Amino acid sequence: MKKNYCLPIIRNKKSEVLEVVHTNITGYSYFEVWLDYIDDVDEMFIKQLMVLKEKLILLFRRQNLEKAKMGSTKKIKFISLLEGSQSFIDLDIFDQKEELEYIKNKKLNIKKIVSYHNYKKTVENNTLKKIVDTMNTYKPSIYKIATMCTEQMDALRLLRLLLQFKKRNLKYIVLGMGEFGIITRIFGSLWGNEMIFAPRQDNEQSAPGQLTKDQLEVIFNILKY
Repeated sequence: MKKNYCLPIIRNKKSEVLEVVHTNITGYSYFEVWLDYIDDVDEMFIKQLMVLKEKLILLFRRQNLEKAKMGSTKKIKFISLLEGSQSFIDLDIFDQKEELEYIKNKKLNIKKIVSYHNYKKTVENNTLKKIVDTMNTYKPSIYKIATMCTEQMDALRLLRLLLQFKKRNLKYIVLGMGEFGIITRIFGSLWGNEMIFAPRQDNEQSAPGQLTKDQLEVIFNILKY
């Protein structure tokens, strides 16, 4: 089983982001840095982070898909820095379509987590299939689906989608948010999710339903994984 813990980092100051990375460098396989929350983020800072190579995931989103503050020109400049690098950029299929189109049209060699987020519900299976079909056009390095589970059946449908990705030998992250989605974070890890989003404590969650690293370790130890 893959136990690639990813630490979501939402901080306002560049120095705080670097300190969190430095403090946790041995305990996490990935660091997800939420750029739109950082004051005065610039190219030099991005280059500092890129020293992490494949351990780095950059994203422009805000929580709950709130409107981003960063302008398109700045986003494109940061994306271009990733050309040929080992670091990832996570781009939402609807919220960051402009950036995905830019990478596609310029034929940039960038490792992409092409994602779909829905903080209100888990859409029907046919809609999920159409979303995955759209993702295919951007040639993701990793497919990511994260939706709110409002009932138990939502979690089961997401796990079924995960198994479809697995059958196709694709790299994927399929997660359910909220109370009913917690089971997907456990079984998703057991069934091949590329990474586990695991804050150090509850108040560092980047999405509802995330378990802390300590909580996940207890669960996996009980299950002997």
